[in-house]
Order: sequence, then structure tokens, then C-alpha cells
Amino acid sequence: MIDGATDSVITTVPAEWSAWNLCYNPQNNKVYAGRSGRDTVKVIDGAADSVLARVAIGSGPVAFCYNPQDNKIYCANEFDGTVAVLDGEGDSVLATVGVGSSPYALCYDSQNDKVYCANRGVDMRPDSTVSVIDGVSNTVLATVAVGSYPLALCYDPLNNKVYSANNGSYSASVIDCSADTVAASVTVREWPLALCYNPQYDKVYCANWESDNVTVVDAATNTVAATLETGRRPIALCYNFQNCKIYSADSGSRSVGVIDGATDAVIAWIAVGAGPRALCYSPQSNKVYCANAGRYYDPDSSVAVIDGATDSVVATVPTGLYPYALCYNPQGNKVYCASWGDAAVSVIDGATDSVLAKLRVGRWPTALCYNPRTNKVYSANRVDTSVTVLDAAADTVIATVRVGLAPRAVCCNTADNKVYCANYASTSISVIDGSGDSVITTVQLGQAPTFLAYDSVFNRIYCSISGRNVTVIDGASDTVAADIQVGGGPADFCFSPSHDRVYVANSTSSSISVIRSSQPGIEESFVLEAPDFEPVATVVRGVLFLPGAADHRPRAAGLLDVSGRKVLDLKPGANDVRALAPGVYFVCERLATGKSRTELRKVLVVR
Repeated sequence: MIDGATDSVITTVPAEWSAWNLCYNPQNNKVYAGRSGRDTVKVIDGAADSVLARVAIGSGPVAFCYNPQDNKIYCANEFDGTVAVLDGEGDSVLATVGVGSSPYALCYDSQNDKVYCANRGVDMRPDSTVSVIDGVSNTVLATVAVGSYPLALCYDPLNNKVYSANNGSYSASVIDCSADTVAASVTVREWPLALCYNPQYDKVYCANWESDNVTVVDAATNTVAATLETGRRPIALCYNFQNCKIYSADSGSRSVGVIDGATDAVIAWIAVGAGPRALCYSPQSNKVYCANAGRYYDPDSSVAVIDGATDSVVATVPTGLYPYALCYNPQGNKVYCASWGDAAVSVIDGATDSVLAKLRVGRWPTALCYNPRTNKVYSANRVDTSVTVLDAAADTVIATVRVGLAPRAVCCNTADNKVYCANYASTSISVIDGSGDSVITTVQLGQAPTFLAYDSVFNRIYCSISGRNVTVIDGASDTVAADIQVGGGPADFCFSPSHDRVYVANSTSSSISVIRSSQPGIEESFVLEAPDFEPVATVVRGVLFLPGAADHRPRAAGLLDVSGRKVLDLKPGANDVRALAPGVYFVCERLATGKSRTELRKVLVVR
């Protein structure tokens, strides 16, 4: 028993067997403990922390739920297909209700005073039903057919629905509690984990970990254009803008899949190390770096280097134990690899693909980001509650910044020279001054942040919350600009600058949410009407994206400085402008309309 005030163990109740399931009765201050494989339930006094009674309940008590209206405890007995109903006052069995085969989960509907029981069945003979029990009469009111092997239930009191997670059919059934019928069935097997954007063809790619494929979304219409079979357990994506390819790290098949960004065909599978975990692209060398973590009991501890032109491995670089995160330094053409197994960051030379240095950081480094304003790399150390600051020129540790508990993501605000660190356990974001490397403010969120992404166009930070929300933080004031409800388990972001949209991969609801970035908020519908204006040139992360003409005819374009001198020829799609000095430039386009005309549009290049 743990004291909720001091978080210390105050007593231990002895048992002849280990309890797997617990249920609390607030009216009588009792706890009920059971375990599948036994036929009794222990009743524990919540005040004295002693066993009050042992109640013979049925064979294999596996799940409990409490009915506060009638002060009853329900116990699903896995091995005899029953639900026992206990009186919360006297701890006696009031009724034994026959349900389906192998009842496995319970939940209570407070609006209608009903209990729902998921019957999963046994191997090779799934039951695939949910029994509905009346809370007053203890009788079965209905049996609802759901997906195969239902293993979990939850109740939605706002909409008066019960959700059934069906393990065998990779779906969730939605039960209308007023009619006890299935209102919808949602396919949930995809488990999207990673996103990347193809600016040349205006498409979003989504890696689906559970279903071993990559979904292609047309960013103009927000419709699924294709589903591609890559390898097993795709977990990370990156875009090679020089060759217009998308790379998918397939963690379960020791390979990286290569997708042609024009045709959306899988054109190659590249053998790398075990457990590829992270990817990053070096435009200077046209290489893709893949961190191979291996498995917990069989680490790989290497980075594979892939030639972006030939899609072949040109080097394998040994790193620290369990490489987990990568980031690229364009000023020095270096790749930084965080290895959580030995609390280190390896520095890889992008020209020679050799390790230049191995720097000790905090325990379990899980995320990296690069600050181009100061040429520094930041490492979030999850166990140490710290962020280590690396000088990217000298490759030395220059500072350790104390942040909140369990930091797990970092990103850089280049406009204001700040670094943001998501602290999962302390439900906050630490804001670090990029010059002084000290925390200048802390943004309290109330829920655990998981991932971060920076929108350089509107100077906002997008933070996914462990639930179904995205918090938007203003980069100038470090205040919360919006809280947006998305799908379950938001796991990654990518930006579509031509449409002013942010795409969110929702891992547990197997969906993609589309957020307006110009005025943060969820889009009205996934299927959107095309804008009635032509998208303009946009600079994002050192890449100037020039949209193609609506009629797909070629057009001449160039980039002019403030004196009117052409500094770069532009092509539709991605144009690398990182070599240009910061300042104001003008995109000059000769449009092929009914009569030839030229348009100028101002763009701003920042560091």
C-alpha cells in the first residue's frame, strides 16, 4: 500500500498468490483483488489494509468493474464464461450471469446503469461478442456482435458509447449504449508513427508501423493516393530532395525501403543493420544516414550510410550502444548520433563517413536538434532530466542545462534563437536561450508532451500531447496560442508550406489530422476544396519551395537580391537556398498565361 501524500510504501498485505486485477469500492472503502487461474477474490479493508474476506467467485477472475448506482462489483470469470455480481456492502455473491466464451474485459455505463462484458473466446474459436448486463436485475439484456477477439472496453460518457478493441480483426467497434447496437467499426491496425513531406509533388507520406506499409496522401485534396508495401514495421521517414525519393526505415526487416516521389513506386530495398530506428539526410553529400539500434538483447550499434543517387550502402559506421536519434549539421557537414545505451553522442564526418568524436552526455539521450544560429547541437537526456549542449565546430560539450523530468523531444526556434525541450513526466516545456544556454521560461501544459516540431513560417512550436491534443506555442512570447484536439496518440508532424497546413500522425487512432498553420485549428473536413489562389513561393528550413503552375506548363523563374541581380535559377519544387546570406529576396516568375507576364514575390531567408 502506497501513501498518496508521501508516495511511500506504508504496508504490504500478504497473499498466497499474486493479484493481477484490482477494483476499488469508494462507498465502503474496500479493494477487491483477483487473478486468472484462481477461483476466489480477496476483499481488503481500505482503512486497515487487512484482508476482510475471501469470496468464492468462479473460475479465473480476470477483470473487475464497479457499479456505483447499485453498489455492486462485477467480476469476469475467464474459464467458466460467467460474470459474478458481488454486493459491495456484504461482499456476498448476488448472482452469477452466464455470458459468452472467455469473458475478458468489463466497463460500466453510468447513464443507463449497464455493464458491458467483452467475450474474447479461445484460440481458434473466437467469440467476438459483447454481453450487456442490466445493473438492476443482473440479467443479460443483449449480445452485440463485434470484431474478433475483443480484449478491452472503454465507456464514452459524453456520447454514451462503448468502444471495443478487437485484437483479432485490428478494429474498434463503437457500440451505441441507448440501442446496444454497433454504430461503427473503425480499422485501427495501421498505427501511423512517422510523416514526411514531398514538396516537389505536394504529397505527404505516412509510415504505418502495425500494417507494414506507407500511405501516400495528396496534400491538395487530403485524400489517400496510394498505399505502398515497404518492409516490416516502418518507423521513420526522410526525403531526398535532390533525387525526389522517400526513404523508409523498416525496423522489423533490417532494411530501408526507397520510394520514387514522382511515381510512388517502391524502387529498392536496401539491406542495413538490425532494427533501423532513425534517418537523416545530408544534402551536401547526397547521403542518407540510418541508425541501426538492433534489439534490446541484441544491439546492432551502427549507422549505415546510403548513397542517395545509387541507393546502395557505401559505409557502415560503428557508434555507441543502441543508436536512437540523428541530426544533421549543414555548416560542418556532420551527422550526430545519440546512443542511449552508453550515454554518448557520436560525431560522424559527412565527407569521409568516419567518427570524429564521441562525446559523453546525460543518461539515455533520446532526441537531438541543431541550432544553425549558434552552430550548436542539443541532446535531450531522458533519465538525467537534462539537455547537453555541444559546440558543433569544436565537437565539445559546453553546457548541461537542467530541465524538467523525462525530457524526450527538442526543437529549435531559429527566428528567436531558442530551443524547446518537452518534459514528459513534469508535463511542461523548458525554453532554453540559444545564446546563454539557460532556461528562460517554462510552459506548463497539464498533460505529458511527447513530440515537438517548429513552424518557421509562422514562428510556432507544435507539441503533441499524450492523449489526443496538440498544443501550439507562440515562438515570440512562449505562450500557448491554441489547444487543438486531434486523433489518439499524436506521434509525428510534417508541414505543407504551400497549403499552410500541419499534418499530424495519430498512432492509436490510425488517422492523420490536418491543422491550419496560418490560424491554428483543425480543418473542417479531411477532404478539402482546392484554394482559389495559386500557392506562392515559401522558404522553410533552408529550402525554397516553388509550386508548379496549375496547368503544369513549365515557367521561367529566378531569385533576385534587393539590387535586382539574379542570384539563383529556380525550378518548380524544392530549391536549396542555404548558401545564401540572410535577407530579403524576390522570386521573379514569367507566367505562361494568355499573354506573357512577370510577377515578383518577396521572400525572406533567415538563419
